[in-house]
Amino acid sequence: MKSTFLRTALLPVSWLYGGAVLLRSQLFALGLLPKEKAGAPVISVGNLTAGGTGKTPLVERIVEHLLQRDHRVAVVSRGYGRATRGVVVVSDGKRILVDSTAGGDEPVQIARRCPDAIVVVGEWRVQAARKAVQDLGATVIVLDDGFQHQYLDRDLDILVVDTRKDLIREPLLPAGMRREPMSGIRRADLLAFSKVEYGSRGWATGLRRWYDGPEVAFRHATHAVMAATDHRELQQKDYQGKKVFAFSGIGDHDGFLESLADAGFSIAGDQRFPDHHRFSHVDADALIERARNSDAALLVTTEKDVSRILADARVRRSMQRMPLCYTRVSIEILSGGNDLFKRIDDLVPQAD
Repeated sequence: MKSTFLRTALLPVSWLYGGAVLLRSQLFALGLLPKEKAGAPVISVGNLTAGGTGKTPLVERIVEHLLQRDHRVAVVSRGYGRATRGVVVVSDGKRILVDSTAGGDEPVQIARRCPDAIVVVGEWRVQAARKAVQDLGATVIVLDDGFQHQYLDRDLDILVVDTRKDLIREPLLPAGMRREPMSGIRRADLLAFSKVEYGSRGWATGLRRWYDGPEVAFRHATHAVMAATDHRELQQKDYQGKKVFAFSGIGDHDGFLESLADAGFSIAGDQRFPDHHRFSHVDADALIERARNSDAALLVTTEKDVSRILADARVRRSMQRMPLCYTRVSIEILSGGNDLFKRIDDLVPQAD
C-alpha cells in the first residue's frame, strides 16, 4: 500500500490520468473510437479498481452456468503477468495447453476449474475473442477483466464492486487503485457486489448518483482444500488442528487470511507478496524457514499462487520439502442471482 505522502505527491498525475480516461470513454460513446464485434455474444465481467475485488469466482460461476446449458464457452482475458505476448490459447476446451508462465495465473486457474471451457489470452482482446470464435468454435465469450477494454463490443457489462472498499474516496491510478472516474459506472448493465456479509444491505447507497439499476450480491467461501502435488482434495483431518503458514501474491491478502480463519485453519504466521508475484526458489526456501520457525506443519496458499509455483520446476522442487496445499474458493449468491442468470439466458438461449 502506498504511503500517505506518496499518494498525495501522485495526485496531480492521477488527475491527468483521469482526464485522459474520461476523454477516451467519451470518444467511444460518440463512436469516434470503434467497437468491434467478436462474432458471438460477449459477457464482460470487470471492475473499477486494480485487483482484489473477487471477480474470478464470479467468472467461473457464469462459465459453469453456460456450460450446463450446452454452450461452447470461451473465456478471454489479457493474461496479466504472463511472459508471452500476442494471442495464446491456454485451453481448447479439451486440455490445458500452457502453464501460467505462458498463459497467466488466472486463465490457467479458470481452465483447470472449468475444463470444458476454451480459454484464450491476448493484449488485444478483439483478436483473442475472434480466435476463440473462428478457430475454436466458441458460441459465447466471457470477457474477464474487460470493463475498461471497450474496443471489444459487449452485450452484457457486469461491474464487480468490493463492498469493503470506498470507491468514492479511492484515488485514481497511480495515487490509488481506481482505474477510471466514477462516471464510468454508468456503462454497467449490472453491478455485482462482492464480499458481502450476511444481513448487510445498502451496498450501492453511495453509488446512486451514477447507477440505479439491477444488483447482485455475493460472498466468497472456501469450499475445498487441495494438495498442491496432485490436486487431491484433502479431508478436514489432514489440516484442521495443525498450524499452517499462509502466503499469497494476490490483491487481497487480508481477505485470504480471513477466509482461512473462517475455514478453521490455525494460522501460525503469514507473508504477503505483490499481486501476481512470480515466486523464486529463494522465496520458497525463505517461506519454509519461516514456517518451520513458527512451528507450522503446512504451507497454504491460493489457487492462483499455486499455478505460478507449479509452472517453475525449481520452485516446485524447493516447495516439496514441506507439505503445500491451496484453497478453492467459490461464491454464494445472496441476492439478485435470478436476475443475473435470466439476463444471461435471454442473451444466449440454451443450445439445441
